[in-house]
Amino acid sequence: MKHILSVFIGLIFSSILPTTLLQNEIVENSITLAPPSIEQEEKVGQLFMVGIDGTTLTEETKSFLTEHHMGSVILYAKNVSTQVQIALLTQEIQTTNDIPLFISIDQEGGIVARLKWNDTLTIAQEDIKTPQQAYTVAKNRGEILKELGINMNLAPVVEYITDKNSFLYNRAFRGSKDDVAQKGISSIQGYQDSGIIAVLKHYPGHANLSPDSHYSLPIVNITAKQWDEYIQPFSRILKQTNVDGIMVGHIMYPNIDTHPATLSKEIISNRLTTDLQYEGLVISDDMGMDALDNQGTIPEVAKQAIEAGNDILIYTTADTLIQKQVYDYILQEVSNGNMNIDEKVLKILREKITYGIITTSY
Repeated sequence: MKHILSVFIGLIFSSILPTTLLQNEIVENSITLAPPSIEQEEKVGQLFMVGIDGTTLTEETKSFLTEHHMGSVILYAKNVSTQVQIALLTQEIQTTNDIPLFISIDQEGGIVARLKWNDTLTIAQEDIKTPQQAYTVAKNRGEILKELGINMNLAPVVEYITDKNSFLYNRAFRGSKDDVAQKGISSIQGYQDSGIIAVLKHYPGHANLSPDSHYSLPIVNITAKQWDEYIQPFSRILKQTNVDGIMVGHIMYPNIDTHPATLSKEIISNRLTTDLQYEGLVISDDMGMDALDNQGTIPEVAKQAIEAGNDILIYTTADTLIQKQVYDYILQEVSNGNMNIDEKVLKILREKITYGIITTSY
């Protein structure tokens, strides 16, 4: 059954529209949506970005995406064979939900490139010399992603990494903090101008010698006084350009909070949203990483992450049993009145309208 997305002209949205030609694809002024017109099950589905198996949708996967109203899918190399195949796959994914999906990919370039058929797709951030080159690469790469039906890139990495022993060294921009910030800004603008949502990562930032959070929880012992300096280049970028998405990393800052950043209201809601006045999407790193072991059950950790300030949780596993377990738990908590997710859903739908992913009322 299809539902109506009530669209109203208002002023509250104008402050977060990106200053690109994308504005012309929606309305001259601003938009707000009425989440009450969407069923509770659909609202909850908007909070999840899930992985899938294979280069085509199995009936099981298609049924899961439809029945649980998933709002986003993330693609990996295992989902890619040819350009024609990936375009057909993204088209098929978009048939699974009445509300069009974010379809994302990690296309940083270099060692993290799911698509590899030309230099535009594979050039590494470490090899980008200037902000102008960063813009050109992002715009050209974004145009390729757009043609394939991908509308979100989980890139660029904007952490300041200088130690060659860091697991992020080959994924980061080179230069000073200002160099990294300027390349990051240009990269964001290139993606925006090609119609792709760019997602900065991994806020607040891994330290040079942090362990890889895929396997353990990094602990960074900075003090509260060191915080403002530490979170550059993120803070510089947020002051200088519109940012549509930020990925939060699984990193512990024990002098700031006793919870990993992904589960920390202090780090997300207070320091990112309030102090830095960030209004874009907050997206978790993969919730299945070992860094979140011992933080609670899988559903409990999901609730903590949402309440901390994340808008979308990533589950890269294609295990629909895990995905269903988390979805059902959050749906129950929302239905029982223990969680209010309307503002998060509103933010997600706004972004989908801004980028022409949602194009009509239906």
